Amino acid sequence: MSASRTPVVASLVLLLVTLCWGTTFPAMKAVSQQMPPGLMVGTRWVLAALALAPFIDWRNRRLWRDAALLAAALFASFVLQVLGLTLMSAGRNAFITGLNVIMVPLLLPLLGRRIGPAVWVAVVLAGAGIVVMSYEQGSSLLGDALTFACALAFAFYVLGMERFAPRHPALALAGAQAVVMALLTPLWIGVEWWLQGAAYPAQAAGALQVWPELLYLGVICSGLILILQTWAQARASAVQAAVVYALEPFFAAVFSAWWLAEAFGLRAMLGGALVIGAMIVSQWPQRPHQGAEHPHAPN
Repeated sequence: MSASRTPVVASLVLLLVTLCWGTTFPAMKAVSQQMPPGLMVGTRWVLAALALAPFIDWRNRRLWRDAALLAAALFASFVLQVLGLTLMSAGRNAFITGLNVIMVPLLLPLLGRRIGPAVWVAVVLAGAGIVVMSYEQGSSLLGDALTFACALAFAFYVLGMERFAPRHPALALAGAQAVVMALLTPLWIGVEWWLQGAAYPAQAAGALQVWPELLYLGVICSGLILILQTWAQARASAVQAAVVYALEPFFAAVFSAWWLAEAFGLRAMLGGALVIGAMIVSQWPQRPHQGAEHPHAPN
């Protein structure tokens, strides 16, 4: 595959990743009605870790160090998003979480990086699309703060993936991240159990009623999708990935309308069109000094 086509293919793979993420919103909503959210997330990552375990280089210390840094940011984004969601509407939560598409380029100068005007145009379009798709009034200051921190954590995760993904085979890094995530989730489950007390085991038993959804969330949406995300971010810039990820609220609205019969109207379609425009702008040719920011991706 030619070098000029690689970023485009990476964007298409990231688009598939984002589409699958969109299905997790109705799936997790259905599952969370049957079991505690921390246990749901923990089960999801345990299943992903088991599926990817054969592909991990267990003796590679550098792999585990990089995976631990990535998983810490990803775990923080999961926890903060769920906590924020308990204090606000789902639409406002999606909007603030989607601000990571703007945070990624804003963080680049702190890392000594420069970005071109086309990227800023893409970021503005994507941010506008997120506002149109997801913005709702009504929240608490704490809810906003928690969800903003979630967006910041995920922005650091996207930047970290750009840096670490080219260093390792996609299967190995994805598997190591899944293992670390699985090891971190008992902290969340322990807090849930402590807060809910004796009622927790009965709530946890609801997992038996939603095992197909759990398998889908764990093996497909966590395991397989993490492999694709790792491969693509080894070949695409963090800003390029963030712009594509901005489509997540659009796909979530589509699948929620199909799965849960929720409303899907003109606002979602207009916001999605703005984000698609941002994706196109983000693919405009960059100057050589911008295109040479990434190390060669592994085979």
